[in-house]
Amino acid sequence: SASERLDYPELALKAAINPNIYKIFRRHHDYTKILEHVTEDLGNKYLNIILDKYALSAEEIREIIAPLQEIGSPKKYNLKRLDYSVSTTALRYLKVALDIKQQVASSRLGNVVEIGCGYGGQALILDKIFKIDSYTFIDLWQVNMLIKRFLEDASFRTYYNISTLSEINPNHSEWDFVISNYAFSELPEIIQENYLHKVITKSKQGYMIMNSGEKGEFGEVKSYSQNELTDKIKSSKINSEVPLTAPSNYLLTW
Repeated sequence: SASERLDYPELALKAAINPNIYKIFRRHHDYTKILEHVTEDLGNKYLNIILDKYALSAEEIREIIAPLQEIGSPKKYNLKRLDYSVSTTALRYLKVALDIKQQVASSRLGNVVEIGCGYGGQALILDKIFKIDSYTFIDLWQVNMLIKRFLEDASFRTYYNISTLSEINPNHSEWDFVISNYAFSELPEIIQENYLHKVITKSKQGYMIMNSGEKGEFGEVKSYSQNELTDKIKSSKINSEVPLTAPSNYLLTW
């Protein structure tokens, strides 16, 4: 994937085993190339949606994102409508979780699988909002080490598995929900096809933020186009990403 070509996987591994790096990994320059780079402007947009569309109070937001406010020393901002500083990445994860709650119209999410999980921040927020039967994380092996450390430190409540794509059994029956924040769209077609076969087409519902545009291009990586994906994933549809984080981004749901 695009992230595999950078120093990100090795930094994630170092953070998993080195306490000094772990303390600050969420603001390390090799990490913020891939994650933890949500701007103050985007943070304000996520916050406005959380407050206005989903009607959460400032105190409810504080309680839900608390585990993401300190571990790894994230950069925090003083936003206009909050009286405390906040991780803008945590606000993104919260906004996505609330989108998903609206999509499924239920407090139960069942068996969840996530493609490209960072350090597990999205799962941590989902764990606060939903009843989840199980959570499967799929990422690079180096990144998986960091996910495990983070989840244990943050007291993740849900039963979970952490795997690489190669470790996923192709005969696994099905998941209830699959999520991917940008990661799936950064993969070349050959790896996307493997995910489609092993995971995505076996997931009853899905929420995937895509940054590969209509034609299926992320930098030099050629991936499936919008039309190809909607043909391959039954009942899927193209939605606008709100707020839009790059000109050609979109949201794929089913």
